[in-house]
Amino acid sequence: MKESSNILRGPDYLFVFPEEMTVGQLIHNQLETHGTKIAQIQKETGEELTYKDILTRSQKLAVYLRNHGIKLNDRIAICSENNLGWAVSICATIFVGATVCPLNPMYSQREFLHTINISKPKLIFVSPLVLKSVKNYVKELSWTPTIILMLEEPNVDVPSIGKLISNIPTKNIENFQVTNVKVTEHVVSILCSSGTTGMPKGVMLTDKNYLSTIQTMLDGSVGIAMQDQTIICLLPFFHAYCFSVLIFSIIAGSTAIVFSTFKEEAFLETIEKYKTQVLSLVPPLMVFLAKHPIVDNYDLSSVKIIWCGAAPLSREIEDAVKKRLNNPEIRQGYGMTETTLTVVKIPENCDKPGSAGRLMPGVLGKVIPVDYSGKWSDKTLGPYQEGELCFKGDLIMKGYCGDKTSTSATIDEEGWLHTGDVGYYDDDGFFYIVDRLKELIKYKGFQVPPAELEAILLTHPEIKDAAVVGLPDEVAGELPIAFVVKQPNAKVTADGVLKYVNERVSNQKKLRGGVRFLQDIPKNPSGKILRRELRQLLKSKL
Repeated sequence: MKESSNILRGPDYLFVFPEEMTVGQLIHNQLETHGTKIAQIQKETGEELTYKDILTRSQKLAVYLRNHGIKLNDRIAICSENNLGWAVSICATIFVGATVCPLNPMYSQREFLHTINISKPKLIFVSPLVLKSVKNYVKELSWTPTIILMLEEPNVDVPSIGKLISNIPTKNIENFQVTNVKVTEHVVSILCSSGTTGMPKGVMLTDKNYLSTIQTMLDGSVGIAMQDQTIICLLPFFHAYCFSVLIFSIIAGSTAIVFSTFKEEAFLETIEKYKTQVLSLVPPLMVFLAKHPIVDNYDLSSVKIIWCGAAPLSREIEDAVKKRLNNPEIRQGYGMTETTLTVVKIPENCDKPGSAGRLMPGVLGKVIPVDYSGKWSDKTLGPYQEGELCFKGDLIMKGYCGDKTSTSATIDEEGWLHTGDVGYYDDDGFFYIVDRLKELIKYKGFQVPPAELEAILLTHPEIKDAAVVGLPDEVAGELPIAFVVKQPNAKVTADGVLKYVNERVSNQKKLRGGVRFLQDIPKNPSGKILRRELRQLLKSKL
């Protein structure tokens, strides 16, 4: 429903949690409710965890943490690939009122030190895979965090969760109580922003943020994680998207198949074996489903809904996946780490090609004129007028950890989060994303969206992946240049790519910067193109 002054409002929540409910208490309640049901299965080993297993282990770990000085608002990091230790580590941390700080296990030392200095955790849960690196990295810190292994590993001098909780008697958790917190103030997680335009920032998300998101999930309209559903946890838990999906699956009572690493055959086998109905994917995996020949060897007809997020998905790839997978419903949403999850989503049975959807419950949205001077306009734009997307509501982050300057540069005094994304909405309140404000290519005063050119490139049968950035030019400002990954055995040439694209676009969007072939397009773990790395590559060769 549209408000005055071109401000749009999402629908009301179908239900609201009681005021005293916290994320910790909700998780605890649901773990008790789901009991002996299988909660998680490790794909690589077949190991299973029931909800009762997670509850008992996380309660005992919480007792250990309290006994060793972890208190309300302390911070605990998790640095690991996906495994069955994540759920226990997250639940125990939240139960004691501490804050979960997930870290990418593939970080270099420079990246690790940057992100860990944002949250400054007292303790780090790690997997055996990253133990050696983390032990070396923490020597450079000004404090000494405790390191605990999430999984068992012989012949190491670091204690594991299993060993530590084995010393906690069961009687010590018989009257276990979750630490009470103030939902609008307590920070559940500090997640790293995507880092597509610079070094990551620490996004603080509160109980209120998560509870508001969960209220929109449990009415069944989203279908990402529902009771008696088997879901595939393929994307990394340290990323905001799958971190949220992990929490939602625990609350909903789903069975999660946890992948430590992506293997094409294992992914397809899992869908076929468990007759998975709902997938949560990112665009690179959609391209895989659309184009890889191995997909035809598996029965994927069980898939009814595919949620695709974290980056734009082209209509061409969407259509190709539908054609190949027995016409599943493909739903996109739009959100950022800073908005907890999605603020805009596609409703069921919606026919709005290219749209990211309508506002989620409890969310306000508006579009304002783009001002490259860095000032925010007071004007709001009407339907079909492109500008910067802004959102407000209970899903918006508390702020960036230890960075008031960046927080005030993102959230204005009225509470509107300025996304840095260019888009518009139509007469029905459906939003459309054009591109990142900072990623638009400026050619002779024209604004060229890279995502549009990338979508065209991906329709070429001999192109596996592609990215477009601006090549600096004294006369034009920037020239669109394409980086292309060929399909195996493809014979397409740079001239062939240029001809293919330039025949399909208006004059200002032609690839005047040329085409360069790469082995891989640099992306972050959620599939967003790291354009800054491509620009750096251009600088090194200029």
